[in-house]
Amino acid sequence: MAVVLDTNMKLFADRMNITSSRMVGDYGLKTVEEIIEAEAEKGNMRAVKYAAEVFHSPQKLIDVFRLSDVENKFVILQKMDDETRREVLPLLDPQDLVMGLFFFTQDKLLEMLLEVDIAELVNVVLTAFPIENVMAMYTEDDLAMFFQSDDLEREDVLKQLKLLPPEFMQKLVEGVTGMPYNQENADGLMKSIENMPVDKYKDFMSSIDPEVQRQLVFQLTKEKPEYLQLFPNQTYVNMLSTMQKPDMVKSLIALNKETLVGMNSILPPDLMSIVTAQVDTKEFAKFLIHGHLDILKEAMMI
Repeated sequence: MAVVLDTNMKLFADRMNITSSRMVGDYGLKTVEEIIEAEAEKGNMRAVKYAAEVFHSPQKLIDVFRLSDVENKFVILQKMDDETRREVLPLLDPQDLVMGLFFFTQDKLLEMLLEVDIAELVNVVLTAFPIENVMAMYTEDDLAMFFQSDDLEREDVLKQLKLLPPEFMQKLVEGVTGMPYNQENADGLMKSIENMPVDKYKDFMSSIDPEVQRQLVFQLTKEKPEYLQLFPNQTYVNMLSTMQKPDMVKSLIALNKETLVGMNSILPPDLMSIVTAQVDTKEFAKFLIHGHLDILKEAMMI
C-alpha cells in the first residue's frame, strides 16, 4: 500500500522542489512514495528530509535508501562520528566481530588478550587446543606457580594425589623419599604432606617432579575446570602465540560478545566502517530511525 502524504500534488511538488513540468514528465502516474524514493536516490535533499520524517518503518527505510547494499551502508557509516559508529558494533553477530579482528596484527591481538577476563581466555585456549595439548604446554614455571596459589584447596590436591596412577605415584614417592615405592612409604608421604605448614606445603608441591605436577593439574582441572583460571593470562597468551594468526583469530569466537565489541572499538574509522557494514540490514535501519536519520542526509550529499 502506498503512503498517502498530501492530496494536493502541487503543494507536494513545491515541498519537494520539483517543477510542475518534471512532475508531469517524470512522475505522471507515480505514487507519492515512488516519487520520494526516486528523488532521494537522486540526492534531492528535500526528498531525503521528507523520507526521514515519514518513513518510520525499517523496511521502508531499507527500500528507499537501499540499505541492503553493503556499499551504501559503508557510505552512511563513514559519515558517522567515532562514538556513533561504535554504537553499531553491538548490533553485529559475534562471527562478524571476530572477522573484524583480522585487521589487527597478531601481536596486537595477543597484547589485548593479556587484559581480558581469565575465564574468557581459558575458553579461547580450550577452543584452540585439546585439553591434553594444553597440559603439555604448561612450563615448569607455570606448574610451580599453580601450586603456590591461595585458591587451590589442599583437600583437592590430597584427594588427587591419592588417585595418581601407579607410575606417577612411584615417581613421586621415590623422588621425594629416595626409598623404593611401596604402599607404606606412599601413605607416610601423604600423611606428611597433609600435616605440613601452609608455606612449606606450597613450596613442597611447587618443587616435586614436573610430570607429577602436570598429571595432578590434569586431574584437578578435570574435576574442577575453574582451576584452569589459576594460571595467569600470560601463560595462555604464550600458548596462543604458537598458532598461525588465522587459526588463532577463529578461536576468539569463544570470547564474550562485549569483549569482541571492545576490541573492535579501537579500529581506525575506515576499518571500523568496513566491519560495521556487515550489520544486519533491519537492525541498522532501526538504529538509524531511533535518533540517527540526520546521517542519511549527510550521506546523500556525497
